[in-house]
Amino acid sequence: MNNYIEETLDLTEGESIRRDCPKCGSKNTFTARKVDGRIIYNCYKLSCDLKGLVSTAMTIDEMNSYFRKPLVETYNNNKDLATFVYPEYVIDGEAAQNGHLRRFIMRWPILYHEKLMYDVKTKRAVFPIYKGGRLIDAIGRALDGAIPKWYRYGGVGSYYKRCMGKPNGIYVIVEDVISAITVAKRMPRTTGFAILGTSLTDDHLADISDNASSCLVALDPDALSKSIEFSKKIQLWTGLSTWVLHVEDDIKYEREKDITNLRILIDGAIE
Repeated sequence: MNNYIEETLDLTEGESIRRDCPKCGSKNTFTARKVDGRIIYNCYKLSCDLKGLVSTAMTIDEMNSYFRKPLVETYNNNKDLATFVYPEYVIDGEAAQNGHLRRFIMRWPILYHEKLMYDVKTKRAVFPIYKGGRLIDAIGRALDGAIPKWYRYGGVGSYYKRCMGKPNGIYVIVEDVISAITVAKRMPRTTGFAILGTSLTDDHLADISDNASSCLVALDPDALSKSIEFSKKIQLWTGLSTWVLHVEDDIKYEREKDITNLRILIDGAIE
């Protein structure tokens, strides 16, 4: 496989590609990027174990270019996405007057004044996903215990982010939408960035690289090792200062110690 990487992928420093996986054959799941003279490659299909790195030589021009400017993504998978249109059974949350939705908002008071929609068919609170000010997808949270708990309607929005006020450039990486909103409302100007799962993808890294000045990774308490892994990956791919917050509970539960530690890290990042 290393021979395939070296001989087939002729990448310049900082360049990334996405294509079909040479091992499992899955469509458009294989990515590779050249960083610091190494090609880092990975297949994002869960059943495929293809990943690794290959050392290559950097030219003088590549080294000069690398040290003069930060790494940036050279592609944007969502650039040409169509504007998302809600299905007819997804209606305005305020108009729904639904007991399930009211109890959900009472459980999570931070959701007051959020632009929630309601899925009358599957009983879900639906959150819009925007990119560049344009609606590209929506994600719904089951209110009656249905599986899956979270459902993406368009299947193309890979993250959800929320910020109150003018962004200060600090991203807090969390797993779910409610946690991202919690960060935004408890820490004004800080961006809550939900990865909508447990994987850090190229789309996530592209947005972080383009818009963040520093990052804090605050995944659920049972995912500390993954938080550390994500922190290293963000630093490697973007060059940004990145910290890990070891939380006692999911950040959306707003445990006093977790919120205090989060504020300390954010204040330190601002300074």
